[in-house]
Amino acid sequence: MADLMMKRIPASDWQDALPLGNGYVGAMVYGNIQKEKILLNHERLFRYQKQPDYEPFYKYLPHVRKLMLEEKYSEGEKYFNEKFKECCKEVYNVDPYQPFCEICLYRKPDETFTDYSATLDFVSAVATVRWKEKDTEIIRENFVSYDTGCICTSMFSSDNRPLDLKITVDSVAGGENYVDSFTCIQDNCLVFNSQYKDGRKHGAVIFVNTDKGSVEYDDKFISVKAAGRIYLFVMLYIYEDEKKAINRLIKTVKQYDYSQLKKDHITVWNKLYNTASLTLGDETKLMSNEEILLEAYQNKKPADLFHTMFNYGKYLYISSSRENGLPVNLQGIWNGSYEPKWDSDIHNDENVQMCYWASLPLGLFESSLALYDYFDSFIPHFKENAKKIYNCRGILVPICMSTHGKICGTSGKWNSWIAAGGWIAAHYYDYWLFTEDEEFLKHRAVPFMKQVVLFYEDFLITGDNGKYIFVPSISPENVPIHENRSMMCVNATMDVAIAKECITNLITACKHLGIERENISKWEAMLSKMPEYEINEDGAMKEWLYDGLKDNYYHRHQSHIYPLFPGNEITKENNPKIYDALKTAVDKRLLTGFVQQTGWSYAHMANIYARLEDQESALACLNYILRSCTGANLFTYHNDWRDQGLTMYPFGKNPPFQIDANLGFTAAMIEMLIFSKPGFIRILPALPDDWNKGKVKGLRTRCGCIADIEWDLKKKHITVKLASLKKEPVEIEITAGFKKIECKEGTLLSKRDNRYLTVQSDKGKQVILEIGI
Repeated sequence: MADLMMKRIPASDWQDALPLGNGYVGAMVYGNIQKEKILLNHERLFRYQKQPDYEPFYKYLPHVRKLMLEEKYSEGEKYFNEKFKECCKEVYNVDPYQPFCEICLYRKPDETFTDYSATLDFVSAVATVRWKEKDTEIIRENFVSYDTGCICTSMFSSDNRPLDLKITVDSVAGGENYVDSFTCIQDNCLVFNSQYKDGRKHGAVIFVNTDKGSVEYDDKFISVKAAGRIYLFVMLYIYEDEKKAINRLIKTVKQYDYSQLKKDHITVWNKLYNTASLTLGDETKLMSNEEILLEAYQNKKPADLFHTMFNYGKYLYISSSRENGLPVNLQGIWNGSYEPKWDSDIHNDENVQMCYWASLPLGLFESSLALYDYFDSFIPHFKENAKKIYNCRGILVPICMSTHGKICGTSGKWNSWIAAGGWIAAHYYDYWLFTEDEEFLKHRAVPFMKQVVLFYEDFLITGDNGKYIFVPSISPENVPIHENRSMMCVNATMDVAIAKECITNLITACKHLGIERENISKWEAMLSKMPEYEINEDGAMKEWLYDGLKDNYYHRHQSHIYPLFPGNEITKENNPKIYDALKTAVDKRLLTGFVQQTGWSYAHMANIYARLEDQESALACLNYILRSCTGANLFTYHNDWRDQGLTMYPFGKNPPFQIDANLGFTAAMIEMLIFSKPGFIRILPALPDDWNKGKVKGLRTRCGCIADIEWDLKKKHITVKLASLKKEPVEIEITAGFKKIECKEGTLLSKRDNRYLTVQSDKGKQVILEIGI
């Protein structure tokens, strides 16, 4: 029952409620009996501030570089911050994401309740609250229509007893400090209007329908009496003329039929949700979240919970990311605070990237387009950043964003960070590898990568040894060990790795398309000037490729591991020396201990360990998330609110929900089951002993095929099916090794070392391998 979660206790806070969403509109269902709350969100509702404006900074860059190259790092960082502050005309943070409104449903129970449950069905995206009053079961059902965005609720009983209900709508608690809101009745609908101080308006129309009984209206509420079935329909408008919007929504909402909306919604949702699937072990009895989280807390590693988290990540991703919408923010699409942590922004320092690591392997291509649409839309701002700060062509993507792409003056030293654009560019390139979409490659991926590389052409300076120098340079969010510790310094390994990756991908793409011949030789020359990776005296990959910058192991970030993960540059096959150095670097990071970790850092580490084929460490990291950072509704938090020594404790008992660890959890499980790069697939590279039987279907790869894998370690057997999207040979590593191979479909071209084999089939056909291990 890993496609369903069940709670036995209703939420007392929005972060513990059941999440619903259609990619644009979100809802959080608390599940209360007497006073139900449904928090609503719209992905484009922000509290707007003035956009940042600043004078060109680049005139100060030569002195910053001079100080850095003289190893006066803290002095250079201080100078950068002071001068950037002087350049700022307007200094604002990014615009914070906002709650929309809150629907309340009041009903006085006839009897004390029993048999309470609140369930969320991932397959249908329907949240159901049910309980008994004596022998009568009361059911309340909720969903957000995927096609229409209508928030729908129905309420009924098992014996069709008469039901009363009072419905209100208002701003979320504390909203009076930010918005002016009021409600009224218009054409038998409850209308909510809200306005920020800058005049931007948003609102909702609520229509109630019943099969019998009466409906009464007041300016503040709708009252239903003696109804058999109650249907609630809510539609939102944002940044429109309120009169036109309300009239349009009233007309629309009155035409809806609940059963038809639900049927259409489930049909569309099923198609998305079933693109890929996972089964671990045999089907077991459904346990409540409270029960199974207690097992995890006691370190029992329940396989059902890992399976559920895999599916939940897929569910949350579909709910909060959609073509023509915005990317997943730090909280997905949900938020109940007017002052959310980090503004619930798009955070380009790993967080948004982690949110999309699983999207392409899961085959959710249309949903992932939100990421590319968003960054494409702000290219003019990115160009302005590059010009004003570094006097460079190309683009400079800031560390955090929401409604614009301009660098914010409050970011301080982070304004010098240059790697975000290249990191995002890797996702553009991956889209082509996973989809084989050459139109996307030519018209979106290559243009974006070209802008990133154009920035590098102007930004990089050449040292006395003929190699490029990255200065200033940051390795998020660590600092090297030196006299005056500062984050800004020279030649962060991550900067070098991302630049190499972006230029390499651009060259490969252009050669494939037969374009940019006049530029390819220039880009190849740039690659030849990149600093070489270095290994320190401990045998670990150096985090800074510059003399005098000593590695600092005491930090949760692992930015210098980028060539291994999330990048694909280094594998055990193509560079075993650096691969081993990366492994040592990861091992050294363990010196930081648990108290420096967070939910998202455990998710990142799990993905890294999967690439290192360390299945037990990968599983342990996921287990730490479940034990320390997973809430009642399986949302992941920044840290352990109980302070049990498994994470840092910066937010005390109220850590913020962050969706990145939820989605990173799913990504890590995929990495544990399969790794791919062009022409190569690794099967079950980090499969824990606890997952000795299972099946995964529909995983997309970077080598033009779709993979199904079924395994039973007790029977020592693996079945691999590869559906080919093109006729090209693929090398496969069976990580467990093989004793027997039977190729039932396709062609087995070669095999070696009882681990590697090469197969091929025609486009549209499949390879089927029966493997004895």
